[in-house]
Amino acid sequence: METRTEPLIPNVPATRQKAAIPGRSRRNAVTGKLKTALDAMVWEGLKRNDAATAAGLAESSLRFALRKPHVLAYFRAETAALRENLRARNLHRLDGIADDSKNDQARVKAIQVIEQIADVADQHQRPGETQSPGVVIVIQQPAAVPPPVAPMITIDQPGATILQP
Repeated sequence: METRTEPLIPNVPATRQKAAIPGRSRRNAVTGKLKTALDAMVWEGLKRNDAATAAGLAESSLRFALRKPHVLAYFRAETAALRENLRARNLHRLDGIADDSKNDQARVKAIQVIEQIADVADQHQRPGETQSPGVVIVIQQPAAVPPPVAPMITIDQPGATILQP
């Protein structure tokens, strides 16, 4: 019995994986050229057109990819990471302004911003206190209804009568 090593139809790839375009992202994943373009936008500050060109993508491909939920999730996660990375450097810049600036208003404003950042951080994360997601439901009991008032009785006359309120 002979085993065939060539495809049944010549010049046709045997599997979809073999036909995949080099640098193309897997389904519902951000890899290859798309990842390169998104990273260039976030970490290098390139505009969308320039990032697409640098990664070897058409600008419209990157624009359409940014409409997909998994691509947006990756982009937002990278942007959040960049924001966190810049936070320490910004504090050092504010400290430098507060120490070295010749403008007194700039010094005061830098100090106020540093204090405000510290206050906000303390509000969000207090030591020993953990935050958990969820909804707080407050159940309030209605105020107790006072008992009905007893009917009034006049006592000044013989044969007292009961008055209804």
